[in-house]
Amino acid sequence: MDSSTSVRPLADAAELIRLRWVGVAVQVAVVSVAAAAGFWKVAPVLALLVVVGIASNIVLERRSTPIPESVMAGLIALDTALLTAVLVITGGAFSPYTPLYLIYTVLAALFLRPTLAWASMIIVLSTYGAMVLVEAPVAMLPARGLMANASHDINGHITGMFASVSIASPFLVATLLRARRTLTTADNLLAHARVAEERSRRLSSLATLAAGASHELATPLGTIAVAAKELIRHAEPDSTQAKDAALIRSEVGRCRRVLHELTADVGTTTGEQHQSVLLGDLLDLILVGYGDEIDVEMDEALESRCCVMPARLVSQAVRRLLGNARSASPAGQTVLLRVDVKHDQLQFEIIDHGRGMEPDVLARALEPFFTTRPTGVGMGLGLWFTQSVAEQLGGTLQLLSAPDAGTQAFFYLPISTSPKES
Repeated sequence: MDSSTSVRPLADAAELIRLRWVGVAVQVAVVSVAAAAGFWKVAPVLALLVVVGIASNIVLERRSTPIPESVMAGLIALDTALLTAVLVITGGAFSPYTPLYLIYTVLAALFLRPTLAWASMIIVLSTYGAMVLVEAPVAMLPARGLMANASHDINGHITGMFASVSIASPFLVATLLRARRTLTTADNLLAHARVAEERSRRLSSLATLAAGASHELATPLGTIAVAAKELIRHAEPDSTQAKDAALIRSEVGRCRRVLHELTADVGTTTGEQHQSVLLGDLLDLILVGYGDEIDVEMDEALESRCCVMPARLVSQAVRRLLGNARSASPAGQTVLLRVDVKHDQLQFEIIDHGRGMEPDVLARALEPFFTTRPTGVGMGLGLWFTQSVAEQLGGTLQLLSAPDAGTQAFFYLPISTSPKES
């Protein structure tokens, strides 16, 4: 990613406007001091520069739309030009205020993207350097005459001041841009942590809801099923009463399946502790209930690889992917499961031979309660649950799919390992 777009400003345009008002206040003070000291030739020009700064700030504050970065760059360039005009009036390169150029170097590093910040620094140094070379200020204060009679070399002095500013400017820009990169990285990590925490909280809440609903509804559903069975036993065969009772039993069974699927999808294992497990044993947990429908590709040497993870939670997550892949595949087609470990990362790849997903379906596939299955078949929580598990454990879930090309699911988990116990 281009650093010029990945590093965010440390402050916004409103802060730049506030800083410019501070600068205007300082300029007003300078004009007042100049007028009080009797420098009437200088004061009107300085006052004109102050008016330019005030007018530009007022225009910016009246904007109803956000101030683009190009405008902020123009403001810094304008302020650099105004400072140069002030310096030319007050002694040019001989002015003691030339280090104020560093202020605009700092502002550029704070408010602009890196490329513009470096460009602004070059403009500032070029302006200052040109003034040093010309050494022909429009007007000079009496202090310059005193400096000209000093024993030390004045040309060496102003050259040294320019050299100091030239050395300090890149250092300031580089330091502030590095601080911005660090802040951006920290903000991104914090945002990811908040998303993961929110997802984990929702997963835990849903697990609690599922467990509570299953517990509370199990008894009344069982009672209804028993009553319906008794109605069927005492009713005449093929009577309306028998058919109604059979329908009641069917709907009770459907409710039980929904509760079971909800409990399985969000998992009663969300609070499981990490434990040592062999990958071969983990694979056995994943494949429980599956026969020849799943083709497994895994190096035999990995079966004895010992990992530390919540084994039942991980197996449930992978089983959700296998269940979706099997449902999507035509009858008689097998689902491929590849298991590998690379760079201490456990990788599961599930490939089906189904119809694949349209782009709009793929974009929503990981949303909770989103499903393309018929009503009553699935609740749309399988992929969401697997993604939640991946993020909770620091991993990722990726889906690749296209119409008539099947679907590939990649489930990656970081794992900590320990030697196999004898």
